[in-house]
Amino acid sequence: MPHVQLRDIVAWHEEAGEGPALLLLAGLGGHSGLWSPHVPILARGRRVLAPDNRGAGRTGAPDKPYSIAGMADDAAQLLDRLGVERAAVAGHGMGASIALELAAARPALVESLVLIGAAASPDGRQRLVTEGWTDARRSSLSREQAFALTAPWLYTAALLEDGERRRQAIESAARDPHPAQDHAYARQARAFLAYDASDRLASIEQPALVLAGEEDILVPPARSKALAEALANGEFRELPGGHAGLVEHPQPYAAALRERLVAG
Repeated sequence: MPHVQLRDIVAWHEEAGEGPALLLLAGLGGHSGLWSPHVPILARGRRVLAPDNRGAGRTGAPDKPYSIAGMADDAAQLLDRLGVERAAVAGHGMGASIALELAAARPALVESLVLIGAAASPDGRQRLVTEGWTDARRSSLSREQAFALTAPWLYTAALLEDGERRRQAIESAARDPHPAQDHAYARQARAFLAYDASDRLASIEQPALVLAGEEDILVPPARSKALAEALANGEFRELPGGHAGLVEHPQPYAAALRERLVAG
């Protein structure tokens, strides 16, 4: 069943494939649909589990404080309920923060990591942008207008300069059938902005591949490279795209994920 009862919420997840477990964690406000292009590829050799985080998609969205540690505990509980003793974990953005916390708090549970568009903590620019996105969602802007404000931070100049591709990206986001509720988005944002893994990175010993979009202006590649260098067993690689390179350029990301998580 895709719905699993955790301690205080019912969590939804997508599952596909057989083999060693692979947990895929979406970023701020996102849900398992982020991984849709990649699941069929990764499921050829892995039991892929793609949950909706607390406050997103079809998982419960209580209106009380969230934390990255709490969302990592949600992930650990989900794996336990599904009979998984050990899993590789991949995360994008906030999902990478959850993956880092899970690896630090439950090292025996995490086989390896792939961290996409990630840094040890938000810097001043990412903090201001994230706060602005939260304010926009609570304003009178339409969903299309709110997503139009986020697009320059997520996509490359090439996509934004192409009127049709820009329109499709914004309309696709606005038509999301499972959008995060505004209160839950704000709860996730506060949890993400409060998290700092800097003092824990050296103790995270699992092999970790850190992927950065070459044109990411929200989390510049230099910050992701610094994360890889601070990890005990980190590797850094740049791929095409911006912060949403996973969406804009799915093929190279799918190849990198498969090479690290399946083919190896």
